[in-house]
Amino acid sequence: MVSVLYRLAFPAPATHLVHVELVLATDGGPLPDAIVVSLPVWTPGSYLIREYARHIEALAAEAPARARKTRKNAWRVETGAAARCVVRYRVYAGELTVRTNHVDDGHAFLVGSALLLAVEGSESAPADIEIALPPAWRAFTPLARLSAGPDPRVVRFRAPDYDTLVDSPIELGAYREERFDVLGKPHRYAICPAHTVAPADLERLASDTRTIIETEARLFGSGLPYASYDLVLHFSQRGRGGLEHRSSAALIAGTGSFATREGYLDLLSLVAHEVFHAWNVKRIRPSGLTPYRYDAECYTRLLWWFEGGTSYYDWRVLCLSHLCSVDEYLDHLAQEIAYLDQTPGRLVHALEDASYDAWIKLYRPDENSANSSVSYYRKGEVVCALLDLEIRARSGGRASLDAVLVRLWQLHGATERPVPEDAMQAIIEDVAGAPLSDLFDAWIRSATEIDYAATFAHVGLVLERSARSDAAPCSLGVKLRGDGGRAFVSSVLRDGAAWRAGIDAGDEILAVDGLRLDGVSLDPALRARSAGERVEVLVSRDGRVASKPVVLDPGRTDRVKLVPAKDAPPQARDAFAAWLEQPQTSARPRGGA
Repeated sequence: MVSVLYRLAFPAPATHLVHVELVLATDGGPLPDAIVVSLPVWTPGSYLIREYARHIEALAAEAPARARKTRKNAWRVETGAAARCVVRYRVYAGELTVRTNHVDDGHAFLVGSALLLAVEGSESAPADIEIALPPAWRAFTPLARLSAGPDPRVVRFRAPDYDTLVDSPIELGAYREERFDVLGKPHRYAICPAHTVAPADLERLASDTRTIIETEARLFGSGLPYASYDLVLHFSQRGRGGLEHRSSAALIAGTGSFATREGYLDLLSLVAHEVFHAWNVKRIRPSGLTPYRYDAECYTRLLWWFEGGTSYYDWRVLCLSHLCSVDEYLDHLAQEIAYLDQTPGRLVHALEDASYDAWIKLYRPDENSANSSVSYYRKGEVVCALLDLEIRARSGGRASLDAVLVRLWQLHGATERPVPEDAMQAIIEDVAGAPLSDLFDAWIRSATEIDYAATFAHVGLVLERSARSDAAPCSLGVKLRGDGGRAFVSSVLRDGAAWRAGIDAGDEILAVDGLRLDGVSLDPALRARSAGERVEVLVSRDGRVASKPVVLDPGRTDRVKLVPAKDAPPQARDAFAAWLEQPQTSARPRGGA
């Protein structure tokens, strides 16, 4: 058997380079005459071909071995049948996200699929990783740590196979560590940079994370599915995101996450989402993602459940854990419905097709994305909320989507048998004890408008739509972006006023009916206008100025609220209490916490 060892070094971290040695050896016998090594083109949990090999430079084999590139992400190494072979390369690590490598003079965050070459044919073999740490740096990873060698600045870890290796993010640096137990198992946070969280805030975060994980374990009817769990949490102004792993998660949150209630709840929902994946997608896994094929797309039509369903539970878990109020939860759900209202693609792209098309659509948005597609995260969340309410209603309160979680864990999580691509409807119907084809046809397999009224009536809620109090009474049907005080069209909504008039994404709007735009808001120019009125919109495109006659649309009702029905019957109030686990004696559709 070929033994695999990766050696990582950072001789100049400020250059954003990781120096890698891949050492292949046998127990005395010769290596195969040729070995193929390759780098994944994507990482599980982030469904886009990212071409990680573009960041590899100066790959070469130590003489007498030779390496020659044979595919965009693969090299053939001719070993000469030696007993040992070394392949050296560098990886540029300049992007701080949860799915890419980032190295600077303060830390390194390493994603295995974007860094460590696979030895084709030996993916099931154990692999060791040896890291030479710069001064004052420590190592944080869920990988099993091996005993220290003679050099205290060199740490070693072992993975039982390549899947585990690339499923174990590594944080190196002067991070701050917080340890806590959940249900008797150890958990850790690595906070980066270390000084970004006050001690009281970190203590609160650890306590609330414990509550979240306890609630999720209860929902699945199981204990924790891992022996320990690590969370790497970066605070940055560069973005927000999370990526799940089997026994860890990588998170990026805004630097002001503890400054406001809204920011903190957003952080908690991110934690809840990624930890929920320890059950739902890492162990309860669709067959389309089994096994992971790192050199090509892995297709599944079930991301509406594995991501959308997880999105439904992240905020609902906060509500069930009493970390957010009932009102805050309902406001969040209403905001997701408002997003759908403002996405014409909901009437073009079916939810299961959005799942299948993740590789070419969700992670590659353009100016027409809102018109042609829909997020399986956000529509999936709304649809799963509605499915939960319908299951409860059609089963007379005997079943729920929570019971589906338990069934999925029993059938597929505990056994790690993949969920067949066509099985979700049958599983949910079996739990509900009722047919649900009408819902799957309308909400998941078709791109039709959702009728919310009947479903929300089951729990005594009414959906109300309105415009902002300061909004103009009419609309041009565009989204704008500012650039140096100038207003550019970022997208044109399908079938809207601008769409009909031939205004394009990228156009600069100069004036409306002779009134020059001041800043990037159209409201001042439209406030005295009415829907159906014709105006002249002056635009600049490719250096040419043109006037476009536009018939204005009605104002957009971009505010959505879920409010209690005044005449909600007692059974609806009881159903509401059961849904969000509120006391029956004070069950109210609104403010029942």
